[in-house]
Amino acid sequence: MDSDSIPNLDIDVPEISQVAFVVEDIEDGMDRFGGVLGVGPWQVYHFEPPTLHDTTFRSEEREYSMTLALADVGGTMIELIEPLEGESLYTEHLEEHGEGLHHVACFAFEDPESVVEAFEDEGMPVVQSGVYDETPYWYFDTEEELNGVVFETAANVEAMGEPDEEYR
Repeated sequence: MDSDSIPNLDIDVPEISQVAFVVEDIEDGMDRFGGVLGVGPWQVYHFEPPTLHDTTFRSEEREYSMTLALADVGGTMIELIEPLEGESLYTEHLEEHGEGLHHVACFAFEDPESVVEAFEDEGMPVVQSGVYDETPYWYFDTEEELNGVVFETAANVEAMGEPDEEYR
């Protein structure tokens, strides 16, 4: 992509809140990140209906589910995602690239809906979205601009509640 075709969004990212990886098996992923990098303890969430609702994938309403493992490393959230059921960005990533870096996210925007609008106005539409309990999230089509990495934002992340389980 040449510099003349790079979109210029009028937003400032206050922080990278999260770096996320798609994995085939969540426990194996937690063990590998823990063993090699000392990441942990993990908080594990099961994102599935009915708590996960209003889900879309590639502009269509789609049901999907996944297990997430979250850990803090120096103030940045590391997320591992194991897709469970339904077609999603995660299953697509595994099919096309295998395990690995999937997205970076910022959850510190004062007005995430305006961020959604800014990305869409610059031709980077929402490619996956949903609501987990009371927490809406949006993934944008940034793979071309960010060398294969997707960008995510969410609102009301503090409403996610307690994890389903803890893992060393």
